[in-house]
Amino acid sequence: MKKILIIITAIVLFSACTKERTTGEIKEEIKEYNEKIKELQTKLSESDTIDITGKVVNVRVQEASFKKTTHSFTITGGVQAEQFAYVTPEMNGRIKKIFVKEGVSVRKGQLLASLNSNVIKSTIAEVETGLELAKTVYLKQKKLWEQKVGKEIDYLQAKNNKESLDAKLQTLNAQLEMSEIKAPFSGIVDEIYLKEGEMASPGKQLIDLVNINNLEVEAYASEKYISSLVKGGAVTISFPAYPDIKVESVIDRTGNIINLANRTFKIKVKFKNIGNKIKPNMLADILLSDYEGNNITVPSLIIKNDRKGEYIFVAKKINGKMKAQKIYIKTGLHTGELTIIENGVKSGDNIIVEGYNTVKNGTLIEF
Repeated sequence: MKKILIIITAIVLFSACTKERTTGEIKEEIKEYNEKIKELQTKLSESDTIDITGKVVNVRVQEASFKKTTHSFTITGGVQAEQFAYVTPEMNGRIKKIFVKEGVSVRKGQLLASLNSNVIKSTIAEVETGLELAKTVYLKQKKLWEQKVGKEIDYLQAKNNKESLDAKLQTLNAQLEMSEIKAPFSGIVDEIYLKEGEMASPGKQLIDLVNINNLEVEAYASEKYISSLVKGGAVTISFPAYPDIKVESVIDRTGNIINLANRTFKIKVKFKNIGNKIKPNMLADILLSDYEGNNITVPSLIIKNDRKGEYIFVAKKINGKMKAQKIYIKTGLHTGELTIIENGVKSGDNIIVEGYNTVKNGTLIEF
């Protein structure tokens, strides 16, 4: 290319030296030479992309057709138990008895531990005795009052005394019930923090109780997926600790707030823990799909680039001979090892998928 330009320049200079010409004539000649240079540049450019060797290359082709296409991606989250509780007493007291051991399964409402309740029981007995007398006095005063005998104030005092002791007894029974620590749901006693004889109080951890039959994965997805990830969308859960276990489920809920720090939103997926192998706080990978449609796809490896854009080679019969033809394409999503072709390829085209690195535009091929 440089040699051609040098020759043309030399011709122009030689012509200018051997003849006397007007400025207009020289400009006209320069214009003609510039047009010839452009023509030569075009031919050189075409010769770079057109194979004129005549050599036949063996290739393999794949017929383009519309197929169901999905685009998936994976995010990592943590496993959580739907039911997990730090069981604590509702009142202060010394632990009298612990009825369970770590690792055992318990039913909802089962007694886990009890606190010393001797004082409450004694008070209950005392109030019950007083209540019996109060009821007797109340009934007699009521009968007299109904017969218009006696004072109204005596009747009202007897009634108030009976109702007061009744309410006090209910309070004491509630306190007695609070001294018994029961399982809020069915599950497994994972850890016991206190021992018999030690003091327990509200808010102080006594027992960890967990139900691992029903678990959920909590993860965070980029906000660019917020329009495509919706409640009920199908997902596949896998676990690095158990590569052979895969669970099919659906999105239970999506968060309504975007995290300002990393531009993500929360998703939760619930699943049944078959075999109870999966444990809370384990890592889990969630495979999600954000696109599904019918598209023409090609292997991503065969797509090439030049200054005009992305292109591939197709097999086409030209003048009775099968040749490789270079076509420019517009690509879409990448689905694993495949890329969706949005424009440039039509159904039925024979796409060269093997031997694409050994052909040029116009190469003779066979398959």
